[in-house]
Amino acid sequence: MDTIETVDLKHRDCLKDRFHQMNLQISDYTFANVYLFRNISNYEFMTMDCGLFVSGQNKQKQRYAMPLNNPRDCDIQTFIDILNQQRFFFPIPQEWLSFFPEDKFIISCDEGDSDYIYLTEKMAGFKGKQYVRHRNHLNQFLSLYVPESEPISTNNSHDAMIVLQEWQNNSKLAPDKTDSEQCSEALQKFSGLALWGTIYYIDSKPAGFIIGEALNKDTFCLHFAKAFTKYHGIYEFMFNDTAQRLQSQYKYLNLEEDMGDKNLRRTKSSYGPEFLLKKYRISKR
Repeated sequence: MDTIETVDLKHRDCLKDRFHQMNLQISDYTFANVYLFRNISNYEFMTMDCGLFVSGQNKQKQRYAMPLNNPRDCDIQTFIDILNQQRFFFPIPQEWLSFFPEDKFIISCDEGDSDYIYLTEKMAGFKGKQYVRHRNHLNQFLSLYVPESEPISTNNSHDAMIVLQEWQNNSKLAPDKTDSEQCSEALQKFSGLALWGTIYYIDSKPAGFIIGEALNKDTFCLHFAKAFTKYHGIYEFMFNDTAQRLQSQYKYLNLEEDMGDKNLRRTKSSYGPEFLLKKYRISKR
């Protein structure tokens, strides 16, 4: 019998275990992303006879399903049965496409959905022509400031909230047009969501923070990076410092997608991604 439930913290262990088993680099397949964006994407946890799925809704109000099973364990009729209820499967990694024959399914992707994947070693070193501008900004920052850092915890989450509120105010956008509400909840439920992060201080005042979590054994995903922009070069510093902290454990950093935002695309491209990880959608032909 099929059951559908609103995604909740009680699903954390089940989803985290499933995502771990799937071993994907795609940023959507993390519990924190599913949980924190549950209201925007109307995520639901579906237990069906043919397996587990997360059902979501995109900006165009189209329903889709995130498979939580290796397609190798499903037959084509199972896919068709699901697609009779959901408009399409998303996000599907390239290595799964062979399970969806093109005579029965339509395969497509949107560049704005692609995740930016970086070599942690390169982000930690800022070496080469690609990083001249970022290296200059980092050096300018370090010549002016002596930053201090702490792991994010309940003891300093209120300091991170100060940074987040300033970031939201400077965005000049309504809160529902940014990710500030999701970031705020991440800070409030930091340990419950099993997140990792660092908060940075300048002259004992909160200046910026980064929050993320492991995607798989060799890829770490950065969900949020917020800072006071009056500290010129602070974002270069935070990304560089985070990469140095993580490079012994993770080969890659995933900075998620640009959502078609030209400014975000320009910024993420400037850090020299190793590749763009495409996310495919599969619909019934």
